[in-house]
Amino acid sequence: MTIKLIAIDIDGTLVNSKHEITPFTKDAIQEARDRGIKVVLCTGRPFLGANRCR
Repeated sequence: MTIKLIAIDIDGTLVNSKHEITPFTKDAIQEARDRGIKVVLCTGRPFLGANRCR
């Protein structure tokens, strides 16, 4: 099976308790993107709250 897309929740998954994305997570996301995998956010946050996660 080929992975084409990864959907990541923000709170408690993408960001830690300090509301930071760790270097390990950033590297993993970049590796997925380098392999042609689309990475998207899925969240219950309002748009403006999610938009800050860049």
